[in-house]
Amino acid sequence: MRTGTLGVNLSGLLPIIRRYLYTHSDVFLRELIANGVDACQKLLAISSAEGLSISADQLKVEILVYPAKRQLVIRDNGIGMTEEEVERFLTVIAASSAREFAEKYKEADIIGFFGMGFYSAFMVAEKVEVLTQSYREGSQAVRWVGDGTETYQIEPAERPEGRGTTVTLYLSKEYDEYAQVWKVRQVAEKYARFLSIPILVEGASINQKPLWRQHPTQVTSEEYKRFYQLLYPGRPEPVFYVHLNIDYPVNLQGILYFPPLRPEMVIEKNTLSLYVRGMFITDQLSEILPPYFELLHGAIESADIPLNVSRSQLQVDPTVRKISQYISRKVAEKLKELADSDRQAYEKVWDSVGPFVKYGMVRDEEFAKRVKDIALVKSTTGEFFTLSEYKARISSVKDPRGYAVGFYVNDMKKQGALSQLFQAKGHTVIVADTVIDPYWLSHIESSEGVRFLRVDAEEAAKWLEESDAGGALTLEEIKTVKEALERLVKVKVEPQAMGEKGMAALLLREESHRRLYEATLQGSVPLPSRLIFNTQHPIYRRYLLTQDIRWLEHAVDWARLLNGDLGESELQAFLQRDWSLLSGS
Repeated sequence: MRTGTLGVNLSGLLPIIRRYLYTHSDVFLRELIANGVDACQKLLAISSAEGLSISADQLKVEILVYPAKRQLVIRDNGIGMTEEEVERFLTVIAASSAREFAEKYKEADIIGFFGMGFYSAFMVAEKVEVLTQSYREGSQAVRWVGDGTETYQIEPAERPEGRGTTVTLYLSKEYDEYAQVWKVRQVAEKYARFLSIPILVEGASINQKPLWRQHPTQVTSEEYKRFYQLLYPGRPEPVFYVHLNIDYPVNLQGILYFPPLRPEMVIEKNTLSLYVRGMFITDQLSEILPPYFELLHGAIESADIPLNVSRSQLQVDPTVRKISQYISRKVAEKLKELADSDRQAYEKVWDSVGPFVKYGMVRDEEFAKRVKDIALVKSTTGEFFTLSEYKARISSVKDPRGYAVGFYVNDMKKQGALSQLFQAKGHTVIVADTVIDPYWLSHIESSEGVRFLRVDAEEAAKWLEESDAGGALTLEEIKTVKEALERLVKVKVEPQAMGEKGMAALLLREESHRRLYEATLQGSVPLPSRLIFNTQHPIYRRYLLTQDIRWLEHAVDWARLLNGDLGESELQAFLQRDWSLLSGS
């Protein structure tokens, strides 16, 4: 058996780093700013031991652009490097001065770790120059120049600013946008505005206070709202927020905002950002965030989250799963706290919070257990009920299996008139108008032992039946009307007594097919499967007396109108027929 030592082909490795390690060219600026911040943090960490009188506000990372020269400069007044350190850390790939320093001095505020970030500069630059001078008294400045190949130049130099490091990028022609102030400021604000060391773009500071690091008791509601506008300028005000602050089993801080949602839940995804020591890392948080919270806004920060070598993606491990579980639990606790302490305020935010809660109940059994008692349904009259309150409300309405039956609408504009017929019978109709509601209703049916029927469901009609059948058509008359309607509508027609003041007819849909459509949002709305005509309605007496088919057409169109199925042109015809019948013409 032979043993050997692995070798590295630098001519093959450098192109991989430049082209494939990082997912976006903007990342190079993040890496170079991080190096400058680390240099400042190192100097702060050793200042007392070295007898240096230095404070954080004396340190800075500056970014300067020179469009005419196609140059970008990032400079700091941090710890700097000696020639020996330049040889060790700039000429050896994956040799991390930041990692070595953090391990030696037990320094927790160092961003760098892998020793690869500097080389990201060659994604956008055809040449990079590093001018650096160590903080050590009498140190000679050093210039290092590389062109992205395995060769480089190094020589003694002078640095007018003294201690610190200046990195000058000679940008490739295709990346000359990084020599524009607006572009550099945009990228720097995205990645670096919450860093603790001042970051200046052309002399203007971009730093902002990371509100999530403050204790929740020290932050006012107005500060939470202002911070949201800082993160999302021009967005509508959030309806609810949760401040995360935990140090065990993982260190995690953050603020989660619930944005206002429309029924269709159309909202921009990937708007929750992950920061590590103040540096933006990613907004792709599917591994760390429960799927039912992926539409939340805000920011979280944790130094315990493992990252890949490019610091652009998470490494999935037990730590990530613990954070996901914690976020779920914390949100549930915060919602319960509001529901228990201020029911009225909780009801006000439910329309926006509710879709998240419902989706979570469907996806996560543990989350469902935590929020079951605070999940709400809203009636068409604007009343809110917890599930237990609603079950008590509908307990007298039973199906043949003994399940309590509730009724709902998914479009108040179209089904509002029909829902009023159920309300007139004493039923409490709820609104289920978000895309998650079909799934959630099915989940509640199986877990709570109830039935939910949309007001136009086939099974719903029987709860509109009138016990007093006075004034109804005779059996012979019913047969005549039924056969005429069947020729007209081409669906199954059934008689039912629904009162002289009830609707003339109902068009109904098969419930399971209809709910499948709602859940998938694919294909056309299911066609009506049955028509119920009211044997007590006077419109059929008029048909029998006149044999004018327009009375039956009118009854059918009334049913379509109740369901919201009558189109604009058909509505015009309906109105014209209505006038014609009333005027006897």
